[in-house]
Amino acid sequence: MIDKDKRVFVYYNLNKECWSVRQGGRVVEHTHAIMLRDCQYLVGKAGRKRVLREKRKNVHAGVSGYVVDFIPTCRQHTELTYNPYRHTTFVSVQDPFDSVKHSDYAALTCGQGYRDVEGIWK
Repeated sequence: MIDKDKRVFVYYNLNKECWSVRQGGRVVEHTHAIMLRDCQYLVGKAGRKRVLREKRKNVHAGVSGYVVDFIPTCRQHTELTYNPYRHTTFVSVQDPFDSVKHSDYAALTCGQGYRDVEGIWK
């Protein structure tokens, strides 16, 4: 069970094809949709280097934040992506030179063959 007063780390699980939610150092939930506030988009440098060296994916990037039940109406949002072979950080899909490190909220969804990370600002 997720404690909404504590920060979580969410990453895409390639084996289960869903989002894994880690809190307190262990995975506490798998889900196809989750909403977060006070988000930080994190990429581990050593993990990324390992991906580039071994050409094999590992968990080194994700979104950290507090789980919320809804996201208030906000004025700006953009779809985000991260590809370790092309970028060192999360970036906007519309402008791959726009590095994104934080947002007020994030909506993470996934399903049959897709995953979506949307950064949302007040």
